[in-house]
Amino acid sequence: MALKMESEQYVNAIVDVGQVLLASGAEIYRVEDTVERLALAAGFARAEVFATPTGLFATLVSRDGPVYSRVRRIRRVEANLARIAALNQLSREFAAQPRLQTLTTALTACEEMQSYSPLWITAAGALGSAAFAVIFGGTWPETVLAGLNGALAMLVMLWARRRRVPPFLASTSAAFAAAALGVVGTRFLTASMDIVILAGVMVLVPGITITTSLRDLLSGELVSGVARAAEAGVTALAVAVGVAAVLGIMGVIPW
Repeated sequence: MALKMESEQYVNAIVDVGQVLLASGAEIYRVEDTVERLALAAGFARAEVFATPTGLFATLVSRDGPVYSRVRRIRRVEANLARIAALNQLSREFAAQPRLQTLTTALTACEEMQSYSPLWITAAGALGSAAFAVIFGGTWPETVLAGLNGALAMLVMLWARRRRVPPFLASTSAAFAAAALGVVGTRFLTASMDIVILAGVMVLVPGITITTSLRDLLSGELVSGVARAAEAGVTALAVAVGVAAVLGIMGVIPW
């Protein structure tokens, strides 16, 4: 009985690692490979893992006969590269010295790892948009306005995340706010509206989603690759809708 209880604990901890990886934006190949390696290091005879961007299905077969199956539903993904790196290090340490206490303690620490603070996210949005303005050939007024647009876009995204607003509406609202500030700002300062708006919404482009989609497709994970590509496309459409709505309402382009 004690051995069975320990096996159950191992199974739950190992699958929890995969769940946290998926929720942190890890590639499908990384998630499946990590769960399989952890299971084999824990002494299981075989591990069958199937992951998608919204779910994790795992079956672990013990050497003495029992089979353990787990399903995890991923409802929200928040990219966190620091958490992914910590879980990768955890899997390496566990493979070298498999101990249940070490696994559960380190997993708890990874789950409790604080996400980036709103101040850092806002500052990163401002810096990113300002950098894109420079890349697009913008002057100092355009760089400053683009930085303000990026900061505002990140603030709206943070607000939407707290209110659990659907991702499409969140991206549309952030793009709408950034574009509106860009149009108003360029009416008071001599600056290119195109550069200001384009640089301001660049921080909303789903770069990580596009990268992981390509990574999944190249590794043969067609379901997750296509799903993430579709997610990136929907996000890009949401940004375009938000910008187009502002330009139409303010008379920059005709309806």
